[in-house]
Amino acid sequence: MCCLFGFYNYSGKPIKDISDLTNSLAQQATIRGTDAAGIAYVNKNKITVYKEGKSAHLIDFKHSNDVVSVLGHTRHSTQGSHKKNFNNHPFIGKCNNVDFALAHNGVIMNDKELRKKYKLPEPKIETDSYIAVQLLEKEKELNVQNISQMSENVEGSFAFSILDSNNELWLIRGDSPLSLIHLPNYMLYVYASTDEILFKSLVDTNLFDEVKKGNMEEFDIKSSDILKITTDGSITTDKFKYSSYSSYGKYDWWRYGISSSLDDDTYIADLKTVAAYQGYSPDMIDELLENGFSPEEIEDYIYF
Repeated sequence: MCCLFGFYNYSGKPIKDISDLTNSLAQQATIRGTDAAGIAYVNKNKITVYKEGKSAHLIDFKHSNDVVSVLGHTRHSTQGSHKKNFNNHPFIGKCNNVDFALAHNGVIMNDKELRKKYKLPEPKIETDSYIAVQLLEKEKELNVQNISQMSENVEGSFAFSILDSNNELWLIRGDSPLSLIHLPNYMLYVYASTDEILFKSLVDTNLFDEVKKGNMEEFDIKSSDILKITTDGSITTDKFKYSSYSSYGKYDWWRYGISSSLDDDTYIADLKTVAAYQGYSPDMIDELLENGFSPEEIEDYIYF
């Protein structure tokens, strides 16, 4: 359970103290992950990434007021230790002459299979999310066709945000949540993984006056949507063929729960797999078991 967040300023003018919005978004996003936090933005036509393996509450993100877009992420680790900062989001990639940063919310289950299928190198980065970067780099073009193909290749739970060095922002939704609003008087888009995080982050900023006055537009981003925001503020929407968990036979139990008739070891192993989809690590499941929680109680907890 991680969080995507960020903004896009297409006004062509700096917004005073806009880094306050970045920090407010990051701090509210800790509800979905406190292991690490990071941001990416374009500075002089180059992607700049700043990330640390600690809670966003302990980080003061700084950037200039004239930054067009910030792509942010808070992390709850499921694969790859957050203590190794290269495992934390956002990740850097390159397609021809365009650099990009990518962040992911969810769990990708077939990263190892895809690496083998496409003969991709084994990276230093240990997270399942990084396969998305490798798939995009393989095709050498950052465009809707390539992003669609990547999204159709990965299996699991996901929403992606991608910012390229031309200040084009992509938002891609599988089944992980994603919320986006437009504040036309500021010529500003703001996004986060949930409505709650998005609106709470605005409360402590001057932008909340626009919300109270109703001077905003909400977007309904559906599963299989690819949104692209460009420097003139226009949004284009494309689709990819999204397959939910139930489309993969081996994941059918995700929709219907785990059978308590399984032996204890199998039950707990399956429980850990299910928990990973929700952003809970195997170590956390072991810790709950050691503290006296039954597997059934933990299952109820992670579902609800």
